[in-house]
Amino acid sequence: MKRRNIMLNHIARILILISIATFSFGLILDINNEKRLIDPVKGVVNTTNDKNTISITPADTNKVTTNPENTEEETPVENTINNNISEKPLIEVNQELRDNLQKKFGITIKYGKETDGYTVGGLSTVSMTNENVINIQLNKLSETLNLYPEGFFKEINDGGIPLTIYLIEKYSDENITGITDSSYSYANISISAIFPFEESFYHESYHYIERYLFKEGANYNSWDILNPQGFVYNETIFNDYSYSNTYLATVPFVNNYAQTAAAEDRASTFEYMMAKDKASCLNQGNTIWKKAQLLANTIDVVFNTVNPDTTEYWERYIEG
Repeated sequence: MKRRNIMLNHIARILILISIATFSFGLILDINNEKRLIDPVKGVVNTTNDKNTISITPADTNKVTTNPENTEEETPVENTINNNISEKPLIEVNQELRDNLQKKFGITIKYGKETDGYTVGGLSTVSMTNENVINIQLNKLSETLNLYPEGFFKEINDGGIPLTIYLIEKYSDENITGITDSSYSYANISISAIFPFEESFYHESYHYIERYLFKEGANYNSWDILNPQGFVYNETIFNDYSYSNTYLATVPFVNNYAQTAAAEDRASTFEYMMAKDKASCLNQGNTIWKKAQLLANTIDVVFNTVNPDTTEYWERYIEG
């Protein structure tokens, strides 16, 4: 009997060791899974701090894909929503385009006199009055919105954060490209027409996306481990840490503005992920690539309209 008990104890120890080894191996596989959410709290709505946050984005002259002096020479993109567009007054064309976008994406769009008196973050705004400029901005908005997954913005709206987009001429501070004013119950994005629309919208849209991520219980508690040891946001801005200054693929931030706050770091990184051309800092293994991976994985897990098996537009540079 004693020998039998010794044998059973020996077998039990072996089984325990096998279980630990299996768990450890599974953990390693999970860590290496590019679709793993590092800080998941799925299904928990965070209502403990439902305060509005205003993110004001200044122009960054070091952006690698920006050409802010070229907007005045742009011409409206051909509108394919209505085949009789050329027979209609431009004001009607714009109204119809706006109505279609609102219906398709579940958002509200304001421009012209509808934005008169709009103030945000202590700044006043100048309304767009030229129908040609309005047409350009609406078409750019249409092209940009269509880069996101179908139903993406409606999902956020249905989740209790409706979006209103203000298309304005400029802010009282002309160095500002866009502003996102949001809480867990609303979001307002305003975009200045004197800067390239796409980059401004990519940046501001991420602030909107992140608000929904947090409302759904996601977080970025592990974000800071991707930064240099001892780095503190908005304490000291290091020019040699920024890709837009150095063009070095291994730096930890895409631009100086990304060093001002973790949320701005993520929004600026997302802006590069959505850019027309790939920056080398998004090459596999680099710090900014790791940040982009974390952003994409978090969105994958939270959004029902995002399929982890599909390469979304923002993921096309970071696959592999």
